[in-house]
Amino acid sequence: MKSLHLILFFLISGALFSCNETTSDNTEKEKPSDNIYFINTQEDFDKWSNFYFPAGSKVLFAAGNTFNGQFILLGSGTESKPNLAAAYNIQTGEELSEWTDDKPIINGLGKVPAALHLKNGSFWEINNIEVTNTDGTKGEQGEILGINVTATDIGLTESITIKNCYVHDVNGEVGGKETGGIHVYVLGNSVKTKFHKLTIEDNLVSNVGGVGIANQSSYGNILSDDFYPWTEFVIRGNRVENTGRNGIIIRYSIGPLVEYNVAANNSLYERGHSIFNFNTIDCTVQYNEAYGNTFDDPDDVDHGGFDCDYNSKNTIYQYNYSHDNNWFMAIQERSMVHGVIIRYNISVNERLGAYMYGFPEYDDLKNVEIYNNTHFFGKGTGTKMFIKAGKDRIPTQTKFMNNIFYFEDDAEWVFTPDNTCFLSNNLFYNVAPKGENAITEDPMFSNPGIADKDIDMTDPNRLSGYKLKAGSPALNTGMKIENNGGKNFGGEDLDENAVNIGAW
Repeated sequence: MKSLHLILFFLISGALFSCNETTSDNTEKEKPSDNIYFINTQEDFDKWSNFYFPAGSKVLFAAGNTFNGQFILLGSGTESKPNLAAAYNIQTGEELSEWTDDKPIINGLGKVPAALHLKNGSFWEINNIEVTNTDGTKGEQGEILGINVTATDIGLTESITIKNCYVHDVNGEVGGKETGGIHVYVLGNSVKTKFHKLTIEDNLVSNVGGVGIANQSSYGNILSDDFYPWTEFVIRGNRVENTGRNGIIIRYSIGPLVEYNVAANNSLYERGHSIFNFNTIDCTVQYNEAYGNTFDDPDDVDHGGFDCDYNSKNTIYQYNYSHDNNWFMAIQERSMVHGVIIRYNISVNERLGAYMYGFPEYDDLKNVEIYNNTHFFGKGTGTKMFIKAGKDRIPTQTKFMNNIFYFEDDAEWVFTPDNTCFLSNNLFYNVAPKGENAITEDPMFSNPGIADKDIDMTDPNRLSGYKLKAGSPALNTGMKIENNGGKNFGGEDLDENAVNIGAW
């Protein structure tokens, strides 16, 4: 009978716990047999932080509960047994895989480097967690983050997804680039390391000092022999608002995709464009909306919606919507910016003007094409084609084709493009025409002047007020452009025999 009791004891115990495992601080913690770790209390939170979670683990935080301090995720999943850190309903036991407002909250209190930190792990998904990290003051609280993912001297980190998280109130009213919402870093200098299959999607990042979403790498310089670019890097469907500096920065990668994001009211405390790429190859930025990036000093730089930054090759900005910033787009001239395409975007009511050329003291800008964009400036808004911002920023190495520049107030060029530029088949309204086949008539928009915000960028009829009416001088008067993406702003197939001017 005694033996039977022992057998029953071990069977019952085995349903709850398996063998003890050792954590990184050499303490022993009981591991659930099915690798499900419920974080219901502060005691659970402290117990399982900094634990090496085996493949197939689920770390489930109770929705509606608040936990203080830092939670560190260690260990890795596998392709067949990925790991998950997510919210769950404590009453039903259900994992909450879709967005919910009733999330578990991790509060770093402004005292920890990151409220949620994944270290050297592969095959992880972080889903539906609310994160904050501030002491409640407006002052600088150090280089602190909401969510941080790091890989240090481990070679390859694979398959990381951060989704449906709400990251807010991190640090104070500060603008540094080393603080912010969701940041992913490669650190160390002993083993070349990169991320492969990194996805940051459908998150809300709000009221954070520094940069909303960003990445860094110690092997990220495109001009270095040590360049080890990230692959399959996607930033999609996020809303990034009220940030101290930039909204989204994309760095150190080949073929990154940035789409369907909203960047609102960025760079409140320090200059920085809302969305920009840097040290990238074949970067595509599309279907994003950027607005509210402004500053009252007309000589200040980096307060536009988008920016193709330096050390970049073959970059495409297409089908984006920019409005109510100081300007639409910056193009940098410093340290190899080769192959930039800016096409089928709509810019409405920017406060100063259309484009800014950065670092004019350098001359390593090549092969820029700006075509089929619509720029609308209503009364009392921007009146400049190109932005001075304290320097002589003369456009260079650029082809301007099939664009509409419509100003309701009289406008000026500020700078004339140099002789390396080519202008053809553009429409200029209330600004002096330049280039071949220029048109100066009213383009006849269907219902212009409206700068809606937070629009559905998947709607094919979005911003239809900037479509052209029948009889418009911009219909069928554009020049044919090869490899033009195949679709206009609304997703309609392009007719190579009937090319319009503008984004529609």
